Amino acid sequence: MDEEKTIARIDELLGMPSAKMQETSTAAGELYHGTVTLLGRTHGENSHQVKTFNEAVATFRKSKESFWAISLETIQYSRGVLASLKGEVEQGLIGNLRREVTGEVLADLLDLAKAALHQGTDGSKNVAAVLAAAAFEDTLRRLGALYCDIHARESLPDILVRLKTADILKGSQIGVVQSHFQFRNDAMHADWDKIDTVAVGTVIGLVQELLLKHLS
Repeated sequence: MDEEKTIARIDELLGMPSAKMQETSTAAGELYHGTVTLLGRTHGENSHQVKTFNEAVATFRKSKESFWAISLETIQYSRGVLASLKGEVEQGLIGNLRREVTGEVLADLLDLAKAALHQGTDGSKNVAAVLAAAAFEDTLRRLGALYCDIHARESLPDILVRLKTADILKGSQIGVVQSHFQFRNDAMHADWDKIDTVAVGTVIGLVQELLLKHLS
């Protein structure tokens, strides 16, 4: 999530003329859909915040009030939600929470990879490789989403370029990350002969480093 773009969009929606919104359903609809989109981007499409907002608006629409009154209630409620959301974003509450949750989930995945690797068999090495490769890819995609507003499924090399441009990854770290793209491909395509325990351990260490620096 790009905080500056999020706040700019909130300000744009809050800045819509009230009179215009009260007089046209199109403007009220834009405010509603804009709010849903922003809540989905910041909290998750299936989050409690999105569900609560939609339920409240659905209640307004089921009332026996006039169409104008329903639109006005939706407008006022949406504006209140947006104002609250802006405060959360400005204070860094949302970004910090998402980073903490992301870091915990990926750390659990790495723990599973390390446990499998320590079993010392070819089969467990392969399991560890798949887990490490998944954690590696997911970490890069989450970094791209958090710091570069990348939500489409771009290629990992393209995400790396964006992270480099944004100065999130820098120096030797860029080359190290790039050098492990092949590991990811080998693991995901089950080319086990190309993967050894040292490579798996190296990727686990790399992902741990990225988590500690950017997602903790």
